[in-house]
Amino acid sequence: MLNTLVFVILPYVALTLVLAVTPYRLFTNRLRWSSYSTQFLERKALYWGINPWHYGIIPVLAAHLFAVIFPATTSRLVGDPTRLLVVEATGLGLGIMALIGCLILILRRANAPILNKVTFWADWLALLLLLLQTASGIAVAITNSWGAQWYPATATPYLRSLLMLNPQPEYLIGISTIFTLHVAGAFLLLAVLPFTKLVHLLFLPLDFLKDPPIPYRWHSLPENSKE
Repeated sequence: MLNTLVFVILPYVALTLVLAVTPYRLFTNRLRWSSYSTQFLERKALYWGINPWHYGIIPVLAAHLFAVIFPATTSRLVGDPTRLLVVEATGLGLGIMALIGCLILILRRANAPILNKVTFWADWLALLLLLLQTASGIAVAITNSWGAQWYPATATPYLRSLLMLNPQPEYLIGISTIFTLHVAGAFLLLAVLPFTKLVHLLFLPLDFLKDPPIPYRWHSLPENSKE
């Protein structure tokens, strides 16, 4: 029953919410589509958090996606023990970098009173889920060694079976408890994505490339007004 809930029901609930809620938010309230820019309110902690988070999580997500789209190429790439070791070590390092960045971003929100007015329950939920998902991914990398080798033969056919509306959870059943939690966390994060500011990740702002430059002018106060 638990396997059916995690590997079949939860994925389709998450996909349904993404496909239904995302366009609804886009066309009904564009002002709340994107996240608020808090760089003007606090910069120092943001710099040390956002950079390791992005530089860590983006390559990891790209590697996951590459293994789903090109499983045979991935298997050949990690077929050599040296390359497999390099890929595993690099992935683990990037995951730790992302975890550190996420922790800094959470502490930034908690310790900067000026950010309270632009931080809502959905922000905390998104940050918590991202933290748990990153931590569980690191745990999978440590406890289920050589994931780059077994991922294309297990997770890839499972994910493809979901897209073909013929779910085959047997590919993932029995791997490990922490991997089950990691999969459940991924679909739970996908389910809440349309309700949070993270939904702006699904929008590619390509139109801004056609916009003319915006001129900025700095105006200095008169000398006598500075006193």
